[in-house]
Amino acid sequence: MTFRTYFLVAALSLSLPVLPAMAQQAPAGQQPTSEQQAMMMHDITAAAQYRLPNNFFTVMIPTIKEIKARNVTPPESGNLSLSQTIERTAQMERLMPILREHGLSASDFVMGITTFGMTTALMHQQAPKGAPALNPANVKLINAHPQETETMFQEMGGQLSQP
Repeated sequence: MTFRTYFLVAALSLSLPVLPAMAQQAPAGQQPTSEQQAMMMHDITAAAQYRLPNNFFTVMIPTIKEIKARNVTPPESGNLSLSQTIERTAQMERLMPILREHGLSASDFVMGITTFGMTTALMHQQAPKGAPALNPANVKLINAHPQETETMFQEMGGQLSQP
């Protein structure tokens, strides 16, 4: 899995399953179990309510740049819960020193990337029915930093599409 793919999966995997069409996609055409749906909703709500720190961009952008410069590939996290993704991230011997150098824990990193991606995605499309409300402080932070938001997406290997 590439660095870009990891971040896009981590950032958007929690927001997109809420969409009815995406929620129907399960491995081999299977429907998610009620337990899996409950876990997804718990994680989506946690990410929507998580408060990004005011220095999010000044910490996260250099962190991502350094991770890329050191050619560290974060772990696979496609079908994992937030807590499983955090646990797997914390076990990465090459990643954790970089996070610590930038004052981040595995939880800070995963929750920050996930919340940023989900908030930004839902700010640029109509929120699906049943989606939890986004933390208004995060919306304000992202809106106040359009250049940094674009830089984050560029560093993650993508591009922010405007509504």
